[in-house]
Amino acid sequence: MHQFESPFFVISAPRSGSTLLRLILDAHPLLAVPPPAWLFEMVYPYLYSYGELAVRENARALAEDMLETPTVKKWPIACDPDSLLEAAPQRTFAGLYDALHRLYAESAGKIRWGEKTPRNCFWVEEILGCFPGARFIHIVRDGRDMAIDIADSKLWPYSVYSGADMWRQYVASARASGTRAGAERYVEIRYEALCTDPERSIRELCDFLAVDFDQAMLAHHLSPSARQWASDELHEKTSRPITTQYCGMYERRLSASDRAALEALIGPELVSFGYSLEGRAEAIPERVAARLLNNDRITNPANVAYKEWHAARRRERRERGVWRAGERASQLWALD
Repeated sequence: MHQFESPFFVISAPRSGSTLLRLILDAHPLLAVPPPAWLFEMVYPYLYSYGELAVRENARALAEDMLETPTVKKWPIACDPDSLLEAAPQRTFAGLYDALHRLYAESAGKIRWGEKTPRNCFWVEEILGCFPGARFIHIVRDGRDMAIDIADSKLWPYSVYSGADMWRQYVASARASGTRAGAERYVEIRYEALCTDPERSIRELCDFLAVDFDQAMLAHHLSPSARQWASDELHEKTSRPITTQYCGMYERRLSASDRAALEALIGPELVSFGYSLEGRAEAIPERVAARLLNNDRITNPANVAYKEWHAARRRERRERGVWRAGERASQLWALD
């Protein structure tokens, strides 16, 4: 089997260490893992709109749309729709997807490609339909830390509670699909284990992918890919060595009552992935949970802009001493 026929996919809930893992794998001399493409999310559901792809004009429209996604446009490759069509082994979504990732790999002098898009947690079976030999690495992070991390970022959702609920959906879907795919196709790795004992975790992943371990993977932050990706404020931490600094944040940053609320929300899932509980789960009232969840789910662009502006003003008043973090009863609504 040619290496390009056995791609691998890194899946996870957002802010769970998938970018760190992408760069670690991309640092391997044989493996190429470009920035997230999001093509199963942004293009695949609309394949019906291209007509018969055996018709060159239709296939070219698909190639053009794939190349025009804001995600793929960040890739450091030069490719036009006609070149992508020529590189594709067949005029299908899978053929163009393979060609795009193969061009990236070849531009880096690599012989095997991988992919990392968190939301592919929900597309595992469709990916296997396109690439029957695909393998999946599910990196799992403590949902309480993930919820804090995403609330800290400029991503959605903004609330810690919504972030924890999102974590539950991602990890449950990934595990269900991975279980159906089987142990030869699916493996789980905990973010905390990767940070605590990087070499051991990476060696195990290399065994799963049937490649030799390479020391360069332990210095991912020195790679050109990491330096380029760290220029984005959202991913600036990728320029740093592997660290345990971001493990167990919930113990330091959330109150006991907030931790109890999250334990009530995602406790069973945390246990199923090997995380310990404090044993004092206390669910918040249903109407309060509904407020938190829907605040991050239904909005419009003007409201998004206002929320960002309002958050900046809250932070500015805090910096001036108008209010202090300890003056609020809960941080589930917002961390700032």
